[in-house]
Amino acid sequence: MDSTLQQTFWTWALKRYEDTGLRERLLVLQESCGLVVVEALFFAWLAEQGRQLTLSEALHMEEAITPWVERVLLPLRRERVAWSNDNDAALLRGEALRLELEAEKTLVALLCEALAPPLEGADSLSYRPNLSLIKSLSSSDDLDQLVDAFER
Repeated sequence: MDSTLQQTFWTWALKRYEDTGLRERLLVLQESCGLVVVEALFFAWLAEQGRQLTLSEALHMEEAITPWVERVLLPLRRERVAWSNDNDAALLRGEALRLELEAEKTLVALLCEALAPPLEGADSLSYRPNLSLIKSLSSSDDLDQLVDAFER
């Protein structure tokens, strides 16, 4: 995927993240089961684009992003959260948030690179098939609640 498609996804993701109910559900699942929010948004966006992922594609994308998530994204998030109650670290917290957003943009690039060429002209699909391929969403209740949040 080229940078135009990455930007198209990023614009869509920011717009969807403005939905308070969806954002809260994503953050609860991030804390409770280790959901990678950008991955969930990406899988949902692909469904809206008419792209149903195979299990093999989902696993390939997860393998591609896991090192980045574990070595970069999660440590940045941990530090930002740790500094949330420290007034002396307010400037650092803001910088950590900026870096975390940049790390998430890199994560989008990794997801795009790992994805086979998209189908052209497909109709929008249900979110469930793609989101059900995310390993951290092993609970059917978690999956149901996330699908409901996207469908609002």
